[in-house]
Amino acid sequence: MCKVKKMYPLWGFLLSFPLWTVSCVDNKYDLDKDIDMTINVGGEHLTIPAGSSDTAYLSKIIEVEEGDILQPDAATRVYHLTKKDVINVEPTMVKEVTISSANTDLTKELVGAGSSASASITTDLEEENNLTAEASDIDEALIELGALGAKTPTSLTLAFEFLNTGNLTFGSVTAKNLEIQLPDFLMFEKGEVEEGNKLILNDEELKNAQKVLHVIGYEFGGKAGEGEKPDENRTITIDGKVTMKGQVVTSGIGGSGSLTMTMHVTLGEMTANSVTGVIQPNIKAETTNIELNDLPDFLKDEETRLDITNPVILLIAENPLATPVEIDAVLTPMKNNTQIEGKEVKIGERYDKPIELAPNKKNVIALSRTGECTIEGVMSNVKVEDINNLLETIPDDIKVDLQPVVRNEDYYTAKLGWSYEMPSSYEVDVPLSFEQNLNIVYNDSVQDLNKDLNDLDKVSLKKANVLLMVDNAIPLKLQLKPENVLIKDVYGNELTAVKKTIEEDKQYVTESTDGEKPVTSELVLSLTSEDTSFLSKIDRICFKLTAVPGSATGIPLKDTQWLKVTSIKLSVPGGVNVDLN
Repeated sequence: MCKVKKMYPLWGFLLSFPLWTVSCVDNKYDLDKDIDMTINVGGEHLTIPAGSSDTAYLSKIIEVEEGDILQPDAATRVYHLTKKDVINVEPTMVKEVTISSANTDLTKELVGAGSSASASITTDLEEENNLTAEASDIDEALIELGALGAKTPTSLTLAFEFLNTGNLTFGSVTAKNLEIQLPDFLMFEKGEVEEGNKLILNDEELKNAQKVLHVIGYEFGGKAGEGEKPDENRTITIDGKVTMKGQVVTSGIGGSGSLTMTMHVTLGEMTANSVTGVIQPNIKAETTNIELNDLPDFLKDEETRLDITNPVILLIAENPLATPVEIDAVLTPMKNNTQIEGKEVKIGERYDKPIELAPNKKNVIALSRTGECTIEGVMSNVKVEDINNLLETIPDDIKVDLQPVVRNEDYYTAKLGWSYEMPSSYEVDVPLSFEQNLNIVYNDSVQDLNKDLNDLDKVSLKKANVLLMVDNAIPLKLQLKPENVLIKDVYGNELTAVKKTIEEDKQYVTESTDGEKPVTSELVLSLTSEDTSFLSKIDRICFKLTAVPGSATGIPLKDTQWLKVTSIKLSVPGGVNVDLN
C-alpha cells in the first residue's frame, strides 16, 4: 500500500521551541504585590533560531510497498502508476457450411427405333443440363463466399446407363473424343480433370462404365464482388451446366428397336471447413474495469486534478485471423459507482489512425496523449489527445468497453467451425510528470504539540511569525494558503482566536525546473491573537499543501528528488514580554 509520510520537518521546529523559566532570588519583597516583574526581551524584533530539518527525499515522503500500483522505475527512478490485467474476449467461431447433394442426367438416343443389325453406328453428341446445389443456414459472418474448402473430399460420379427397346442388342459403345464439361465452380483433386474442368474420354468403353471424381471444394470468384452472397434467408443456390460433346460408336447391333444412353451425374453432399471471401465475424469482449486502488494519499483528495504529460494505456491482443481487426473503445472514468460526467473517452473510427490489430500476430498497441511511447515491445502508437480526461479527476476505476470489429471488405481465408482464441490484456503506465492544469492537494498535520508548548503561558505575546527557508529539488510548485492552516487544541477544537496570514509572495515553494537543481524559497506564516498565551494552547496544526501550475512541465517525479527546510525560525516582532511575577 502506498503511504505518504507525515511531513514533520516542515513543522518540527514547534517541538523545539525553547521553554522560558525564571526563579525568585530575594525574599525581602513580595514581588507579586510590590513590583511589576513583566520584562521585555528582544527590543524591536526578537528572532529565535529553531534549527533545520533533514533532507526529505520523495522516497521517504511517498512510501511504496511491493505490489502497490505506484512504483519507481528501477532504472530511471521515475514514479509510475501501473496496473495490468487480462481482458476477457470470447473465442470467435464461424460455423461450417454444408452444401447439398445434386444430380442431373444427360440423355441421347444412339440407335433409332426400327433400326436393324449393323456393324456400327457413330452418333454425334452435344447435350447439356443444369447441376444445382444449395447451401442454407450460412453464418452471418460470411458476407460473400469466394471459395469453400471441403472438410473431407466428396465424390462426383459419372455413371453411363443404356436402355434398349424392342429386341435390339448391341456389343459395345466406345467414346471418341467425348468431352465432358463439368461446372467451373467445382475444385477437383489434382490430375483428375483437364484444365477448365474438362474430362476427355477417348476409345473408352462406356457400357457399364462409371467414373468417380473427388471434389475438394467450390470456387465462385477470386476477389470481392465475384463470389456468392447469401440472400436474406442466409442461403445460396449454386447452379452450373454439365455438357457432353463428341462422338460415341455403337457396334455389334442386332435385332431391331432403339438404344438410348444416359449419363447420370451425382454430386455428394459436402461440408466445408474453410472459406475464402468477405468474412466479418462477431467478436465480443467483456467489459473490463481498471481499478485504481491503493493510491497514495496525495492523489486521493476530492480537489486533486491531474494533468499528466503522457499517460499510456497498452492493449495487448493476439489476432489469429488473417485480416486486420479494428478496435472501437469507450473508456469511462467512474467514482463512487457513478460516471464522471464529460470525461468519457471514445476511440475508433473518429480518429485518423484507429486501433488496428495486425493479422496473425500478437499486437502491442500504445494509446497515449502525445502519440509517442518508448515502452519496449510497442508495435503501434495511437494518439488519443483527450486520454487525460480519464485521470483528471482521480477515478475509483475506469470502465473499458472494447468492440473488436472486422471491417475488411476484401477476401481472406478463415477456418470454419474453428474456435479462434484472442487472449488479450491491458497495462496502464502513468509516469508522474505534469502539465499546467495540475492541482494536487496534500493534507497532513502535526500533533501532540501541547506537551511541549503548555509552559509558554508565562510568555506574553500577541504575534509570532514562522519563517521557513526551503530548498526544493522537486519539479512541483507548492503553495500554503492561510485558509489551509487550522490550529487546534488538545480537544480537537479549532482555536479560532488565532488568526493566520501569509503574504501572497511568501506562500510558495518554487519548483525545480529540471528536477535536479534545487531552488530556495522563504515561507512566512504569521500567527496573531488577543490571547497573549495562545502558543501554550496549541496542540495540533493541520495544513493543506497544494501543488499548483509552475514553470516546470513535463518533468517527471523521481524518488531521488528532495526537499529540505534549511532554516526554521520563530520571529516575534516587538520582542517578548516575560511575566516574572
